[in-house]
Amino acid sequence: MAKLFVFGIGGTGARVLRSFAMLMAAGVDVNCDKVVPILIDPDTQNADLNRTVEALKSYRRLHTAAGDKSGFFKKDISKLADIEESGEGKIKDTFTFDFGGINQSFKEFIHFNEMDPDTQSLMQLLYTQDNLQSPLTIGFKGSPNVGSVVLNKLLDSPEIRYFADNFRKGDRIFIISSIFGGTGAAGFPLLLKNLKNPDSGLQNAGDISSAIIGAITVQPYFGLQSDNESAIDSNTFVTKTRDALAYYKNNLQGLDTLYYIADNPDTPYENRPGGASQKNNAHLVELLSALAIIDFMEYPEADFAGPTLYHEYGLKEDAREITFDHLYEETKQRIGKQLVQFKYFAKYYKDFIHQDKGKNYYKALGLDNAFANDNFHKELRQFLENKQWGFYAWLHELSRNSRRFMPFDLNTSNLNLLVKDKAVSHSWLKKGITHDGFVVRLNKEEKSLSAEADQRRKFLQMFYKVTDDYFNEKVPAL
Repeated sequence: MAKLFVFGIGGTGARVLRSFAMLMAAGVDVNCDKVVPILIDPDTQNADLNRTVEALKSYRRLHTAAGDKSGFFKKDISKLADIEESGEGKIKDTFTFDFGGINQSFKEFIHFNEMDPDTQSLMQLLYTQDNLQSPLTIGFKGSPNVGSVVLNKLLDSPEIRYFADNFRKGDRIFIISSIFGGTGAAGFPLLLKNLKNPDSGLQNAGDISSAIIGAITVQPYFGLQSDNESAIDSNTFVTKTRDALAYYKNNLQGLDTLYYIADNPDTPYENRPGGASQKNNAHLVELLSALAIIDFMEYPEADFAGPTLYHEYGLKEDAREITFDHLYEETKQRIGKQLVQFKYFAKYYKDFIHQDKGKNYYKALGLDNAFANDNFHKELRQFLENKQWGFYAWLHELSRNSRRFMPFDLNTSNLNLLVKDKAVSHSWLKKGITHDGFVVRLNKEEKSLSAEADQRRKFLQMFYKVTDDYFNEKVPAL
């Protein structure tokens, strides 16, 4: 079984994986049997990191309970601990890399006080006082020189050894990082160097070093409000990007493909260096970055026989409010239909389904009892409606940036107007998409799937089929 290991480094890595989880929930396909995300960030209290973890955990439970090979939640997204095939190592049952609670400053981490005076003087030349005194519990505060030292722990970690023990020939690796911060800018080249080293000492080092490895390096796409108390200044993002690109040009050895993406910084985020207060709105750039993972897996092995392949992403039309019309056909083919179907499903589940008591499909599935007692439906409602990390929250956040992604009207109660600029034609003779029409089709689908014993899977299959039919029959071409 071919696996895809996705390393999400730092805050940007986590935010991209949150968008990836939403695409997978909608039924977007990725060409592998199993996706294994590994989030790397020492700032364990980072709200963006923890929101992604919650979304991935919820997705995992829903896929396990009812995921179907041709519908919503179909792709297996597993924690590293779920994939044991060999090896005796034990790791925590989580999507995150365990830094062991680095509750110390960088100065303490490098044992500064135990160094001889000459070495201390050298350290003071290489690192500012702020670098030395910075607590590692909130990450590296935009300082890759600090991150590169701390992240050297990666190779000796239980997680990396466990990953290596269970890596198989044919598996692939994808790395997500930003280039203008601290954790991602430091972690990406360091991780790549170790993975491509056949003498790393890891189990299966030969297969890992010869594996197909892709990456996306996210360039500046947001700014931060000025804050004299913060060590992070977004005015330095471009300079850091330029320096990092110069380094990458000469030091990224063995990478098969590299994706670049950026945007003009829009409305600045609050300047929060880390911790629970670092909770940024989901952004179109993160959604498009998640598409790089999908694109990477579409290439056959033979296409990587030559030099590194480079990719950039471009919109069909530059605009501040992005709908499906602003995306090229390839992007719409990959995510358009699936997102529309999932939005119709989410809308119906949130606003209409409880009005269906007494309807044939509703009684046949025992939904009164299921909504009250089945953890699957409690989990599904969380995934869709959780105000911190759920699908609706994600869509609303995407619509709040200066570069807004707004493919849907999030306020309408009219199912015919759900997709922006793609109103479904309707009249008194031609109803379009209606609540009553949904009920008729759901009743029909429930009967056609009567042989399906698993009621949860049957429930998702019904809604996938009805929304698929509505999309093909009613929704104007995207």
